Amino acid sequence: MSIRRLTPGRADLRYGIIGPGTHARENLLPALSALDGARLTAVAARRPDAAAEAARRWGADLWTDDWTDLVDGEGADGIDALVVAGSPQLHADVLRRALPRGISVFVEKPPAPDTETLRKLVVDERDAPPGTVAFVGFNFPYGQSYRKLRDTLRAHGTLRTVDVRMVSAKPTSPVWGCATVEDSLLQGLGTHAVDLALRELGSPDRVTARRADIDDRRRAIRILLEYGDGRLATLLIGNYSNRLEYRCELVTDQSVVGVLDHFNTLTLSRPSSAPGAGVLDGKEILRHEWPGRRGGYGRTGYSTELESFHDSIRHAGPSDSPLSACLEVYRVLDEVRQQTGARP
Repeated sequence: MSIRRLTPGRADLRYGIIGPGTHARENLLPALSALDGARLTAVAARRPDAAAEAARRWGADLWTDDWTDLVDGEGADGIDALVVAGSPQLHADVLRRALPRGISVFVEKPPAPDTETLRKLVVDERDAPPGTVAFVGFNFPYGQSYRKLRDTLRAHGTLRTVDVRMVSAKPTSPVWGCATVEDSLLQGLGTHAVDLALRELGSPDRVTARRADIDDRRRAIRILLEYGDGRLATLLIGNYSNRLEYRCELVTDQSVVGVLDHFNTLTLSRPSSAPGAGVLDGKEILRHEWPGRRGGYGRTGYSTELESFHDSIRHAGPSDSPLSACLEVYRVLDEVRQQTGARP
């Protein structure tokens, strides 16, 4: 038999990426390259050399230093969907121009620099041509280890408390056009933490927030979300660690406790006196481990969120992480800003 060459199928979705920076190179591009039925065809970056290098590295046919070429320029004919990883203002600019043209867009969080801009984008999302998908990239709830936690807890009642800790080494100076470190921190980690809590518990009846100044550049912000039926979410974000630290604790009304440390270790426990106690009695715990070398992009959620976006386009279904769902995240963060002095 003579040798055969595998060529992209006609059903492949053609992707362009805008902003092939560190985050895209380390997470989004590897995850996209492994996505079945996806083909990277174009790259846009501010620096021509960065765009050309990313195109060569990831096998794209086209590159440009002007992202509008991929929306309404000569490169748009070869694009079905865009992946955007840049500033909130860039995300908003791309969404504003791409959605009315029927180009589906995956944007990293946060999707907009402020609530008013987001409201206008939600209108663009609603009025976009049928089959056009807008998707906001919150990777934490898509992580395989987090989904294992949620799937396990569903058999043990409903959630009563959510406790999330996200601290990092940055930002220690304003980024993304923000006026303060506090607002930069809220846009970076705060959107993640609040989104995770709202996905689990819904819109809170009361928001309380306090800020602690660690030094002249480092902050800790604690957020309490209260619900009329007694449920609580407690969120801690900060920029005083030497690396990203992520911990999530969920407790059900059957007193089953699930704790996820970073993306690697899941522990489950329940007091022996709790109703229905059985396999998780007394001081015993059930532990799951995900070694860092195994399934990294699925474990952290990057491949899973892109797969969800991809499937929504393929099957003309609704987005699993739409712009409209971010409005409540922004509302909560606006209340936090008022209470902590973290002005945008």
